[in-house]
Amino acid sequence: MAEFDLGIDILRNVVRRAGEMLPTDVSTEAQADHYIDVKIYINRAYWEICALKPWRWARKRTQFVSIAQVTGTVTSIVGATVTLSATIATSMAGRKFYLESDGIPFRITAHTAGTDTLTLSASYTGTNTSGSFIIFQDEITVASDILAFPVLTQLHFWDDITIIPESESLGMSPRNIYGTTRSLYAAFITDSVIRLVPWTMDPHLFQVSYNYRPDPLDFGGLPATDTPILPRDDRIVIAQRSLELLATDKRDARLQEYKTEVRESLARMSAKESTFVKPRVRPRPGSTVGGWV
Repeated sequence: MAEFDLGIDILRNVVRRAGEMLPTDVSTEAQADHYIDVKIYINRAYWEICALKPWRWARKRTQFVSIAQVTGTVTSIVGATVTLSATIATSMAGRKFYLESDGIPFRITAHTAGTDTLTLSASYTGTNTSGSFIIFQDEITVASDILAFPVLTQLHFWDDITIIPESESLGMSPRNIYGTTRSLYAAFITDSVIRLVPWTMDPHLFQVSYNYRPDPLDFGGLPATDTPILPRDDRIVIAQRSLELLATDKRDARLQEYKTEVRESLARMSAKESTFVKPRVRPRPGSTVGGWV
């Protein structure tokens, strides 16, 4: 279909244009050469295009709450086992622990809710074995479908959090043991988990806006629900990019033709995006606007 309403429409377009199937041949399309490869290329092209720019149609927003620190007193530490002076009602597994006198953060691998015993990821190597402790969580799962262009905001203060590389965050704060009211930076340590620098001592509300990763097209046809998230008029670029990938694999002479089609389609898409942004005029100091000084 010209509208490319479903993944199967894109699949048929690609295998036909690639010369792998006759225009009238639908019943035997699964026998076409490179059929399996085309499915892979289409989903690869789909995600590449979704991740190319912060398109309006690819944006998604979600919120999460940072985790408050927990404080108390340690009675003893033997190896990797920490005994507290009081029980903690919520499981602390996965968070980080340190004695304030040593300031060495250890990850907690096990803790049963309502108990006073923590198990650390390694035997404790600090100087002290008792005293005041802090348990914190600076690594937070934000969302499972982040694809590209995340923007993070701390909504308590409407602060934009600067997203930096993980290596920079480690160089800035290797231990990251100090909490604060306002976070300043965040680093993605996986596609879905961030490291806040510094982390918040109290629960704070954050919002993240990002290009999301849509489900792969399943090419099942009706009543399939694998409609691409691209606007209908732009979905042809998925087929064009898929043909470019296939032609590269086959060393097809039409590769340059497909490349040109992709560039032209993306240029049209970018031009449409620009109409949703109002130009802002910033006059130079001392200049006039509209005749007024």
